Amino acid sequence: MGNRDLGFKIFGAVAFCMVIIGYFFYKDYRRKEPERMKEKNLNISFSGIIDSIYRDYSNHGVTTLILKNKKKLKFNMYQYSRFKKDDSIVKNRGKDSIYIYRKGEVKAYKY
Repeated sequence: MGNRDLGFKIFGAVAFCMVIIGYFFYKDYRRKEPERMKEKNLNISFSGIIDSIYRDYSNHGVTTLILKNKKKLKFNMYQYSRFKKDDSIVKNRGKDSIYIYRKGEVKAYKY
C-alpha cells in the first residue's frame, strides 16, 4: 500500500510541476504574441478594388473582402461598414496602415 501512495504522490508532484512550467511558457507566449502579429502585419502588402464583402460568421465574424483580381483578404475587424464595394484598398509592405480610396477621398486605418 505504501508504494501505491508514493506513486500517486510522485505523479501529483510531476503534474504540478508541469502545470507551473506550462503557465510560465504560456505567460511568455502571451507577452510576445502582439509583437509577432505586428511584425507579420508589416510584411504583408496588397492592393486592389473590392468586388464583394461578406462576414464569415462560422469563423468568428471575420470580414472577408474579395478583390476584382480574385484575391481574398480577411480582416478581424468589427467595423464591417468601413469597406464598400468598388473601393480601392492598398496596404504597402513595411507600413502599418490600410488606405481606402472612395470617390476621391482617402481614409487610413491601422492594420
